[in-house]
Amino acid sequence: MPSVIANLKIKEDKVEEAKVALKQLAEETLASEEGTLVYTVHQRQDDPTAFVFYEKYESEEAFKIHGKNLASKGAVFAGILAGAPEIIMIEEV
Repeated sequence: MPSVIANLKIKEDKVEEAKVALKQLAEETLASEEGTLVYTVHQRQDDPTAFVFYEKYESEEAFKIHGKNLASKGAVFAGILAGAPEIIMIEEV
């Protein structure tokens, strides 16, 4: 089962907007992507402009489907991100 940690840095003046948009993205993803098992967003306590997604997929195919769906959300991310996300692939042991 592929899993992902995605670290996002948000523009300082877009933190509140990001909270709403990222929470909505998480809810929509879980509701519409059958193979997405976990898709949660967290805000770091030590840095309010830093958000972390924890994602878990039932298969590589489900992960690829999510990637295709996420590509359509580019406009949302363009307005709030302060740089490219850091994507870390992890595997449960």
